[in-house]
Amino acid sequence: MNRKLLKNREYVYLLSAQTVSNLGDWLNILALFALIGLKWEASPLAISIAMLCVAVPSIIFGSFAGTIADRFDRKTLMVIADLSRAAVVLGVIVSTELWQVYILLCVKSVFSSLFEPAKEGKLKEIVSDDLMQPAVATSELVNNGAKIVGPILSGVLVAGIGIQWSFYLDSLSFVLSALLLIGVPRTKRVIEAKKAENKAGSGFGRQFKDGFAFLKQKPVLLTGLFVFSLVMLVLQISDSQIIILLRQIQGDPVNILGWMMSGSGAGVIAASMILNLKEIRSYLRALSLSSIGLGMGYMFAGVFIHLPVIWLSLLYPISGVITGFCAGMAVIPFNVMAQKMTPDRYTGRVFGTINSMTTLAAVIGMLSGGLLSEAFGVIFTYIFAGSLLVLVGFIVYSLRRRLQGGDVHAESHTRAYRKAES
Repeated sequence: MNRKLLKNREYVYLLSAQTVSNLGDWLNILALFALIGLKWEASPLAISIAMLCVAVPSIIFGSFAGTIADRFDRKTLMVIADLSRAAVVLGVIVSTELWQVYILLCVKSVFSSLFEPAKEGKLKEIVSDDLMQPAVATSELVNNGAKIVGPILSGVLVAGIGIQWSFYLDSLSFVLSALLLIGVPRTKRVIEAKKAENKAGSGFGRQFKDGFAFLKQKPVLLTGLFVFSLVMLVLQISDSQIIILLRQIQGDPVNILGWMMSGSGAGVIAASMILNLKEIRSYLRALSLSSIGLGMGYMFAGVFIHLPVIWLSLLYPISGVITGFCAGMAVIPFNVMAQKMTPDRYTGRVFGTINSMTTLAAVIGMLSGGLLSEAFGVIFTYIFAGSLLVLVGFIVYSLRRRLQGGDVHAESHTRAYRKAES
């Protein structure tokens, strides 16, 4: 981690809370599927419904939650969200019917939707722009470190001491996260700005609309959101259909999948470490090149599926590293761009809208992946989705200079706004 960030006590507390919470979430995922699949012997459709219960509330509630995060104290909202999720996870353990689990998953997703824009807004409050890139890169490093470690620990726990303990630990992780957030203070300047805005007569409905209006005024940010949403859509097409693609391999597709997943996590971590040290000069260039690289990776995955198993055992894990790296090089630049271009008091609304858009893209990806594979075959699905990313990447790369004229204007506008507030 950047040494200057280590000296920022508020950021360290926020990152520590995120680390504990993320690890608990990934501990919970394997246990949840084991519970639904083993206790209730759920069908594939039932498991898909569980996934939608996690995703759909984020789409519906995302922008509304962002408005709440801009209107009330963000630290308090995060603590409430953590403690509420701790209670909901315990509720899953005592559930007696599958529909009860569906309801609890929806409730947990609502509180997660509230936590995310509040966290992004708090990050904006406590980290200066010159340290924003390493802060976001470190956050992404934590996310993917938990993604690798969490399922492994969960597998050990489920096999060794039972499914319930994974849920107990997930609940405990939210409680610990809430305790760590006590070390994150309120930010006086932002609170005063909110009070001034409320006195000026800006009601809740007006603030809700402002998040959308702000994005429309920033062509660079809007273009970045479009590319990033497309990346999330294709990632979900890939994730939902990868086992269907690997089923065509004569050998052990599960083993290859495991190495691909590990390679993907390692690729994202590598991108996070690089961007922790190296400054991004052009956000759109980083996004477009990442889109091209990711798209080519998925195209090759479809084209090379009929190679001998010995080659696939080597090429697919390498492709996992490359696609993971490109995904990291898309996620981090976009988040840094959104943080830097968004004034403090708009952060919750903007990130709430971003979360809704990207989650919607992910759900569309889950559904369209299955439909495309059913209609045209899984190989076509991978080649088509990859080609779409490559095409969009080339278009954005060729137009980046024209769009970045708005980037300069937006950054100067943001600096002027902050100067007027301070």
